Amino acid sequence: MKIRLEDILEEPTEANFSATAEAVNERLAEGRHEAGEFRLGNALAVDVRYYRAGEDLYFDGSLASTVRASCARCLGEYRLPLKTPFQFVLAPAAPQEADHELVADDLALSYFSGTEIDLEPLCSEQAILALPTRALCSEDCKGLCPVCGNDRNASPCRCETAQPDPRWAALREWKPPAS
Repeated sequence: MKIRLEDILEEPTEANFSATAEAVNERLAEGRHEAGEFRLGNALAVDVRYYRAGEDLYFDGSLASTVRASCARCLGEYRLPLKTPFQFVLAPAAPQEADHELVADDLALSYFSGTEIDLEPLCSEQAILALPTRALCSEDCKGLCPVCGNDRNASPCRCETAQPDPRWAALREWKPPAS
């Protein structure tokens, strides 16, 4: 959804739109997430309210969708509901000076230029930021057996997974002198 700058007034305006799942999934693929770790299953529903205060543009609202995820421990696929609020401020892009040094305030804002604001990439970014840092089907997921590959959530395996303490290796090899 694109909004012309002249249509953003001091009075708040509400809008609803859907960002395509493909657009969000493309951003996920190019970002920090492993390929296939998270994928949007359906369109991203966006409810947004926007207004202007001076030259700054304020946006707030909520995002909703269903995310398909692949568990990092057991590799099982599960669905994760995504419903999160968001808010961000856009300031007009200042002309860049060659010797201008960035300060903390420069990093806190996002900037815009041109005659319109495209909300789809901004809302896609907010959806990605709302995802967990690690995909887990549950906090107590037992994962896969490192020996046989069995899913420990489905059934326990009898593999020996305890590794001996390497600090005692020399004593395990020690044989007492023959008498």
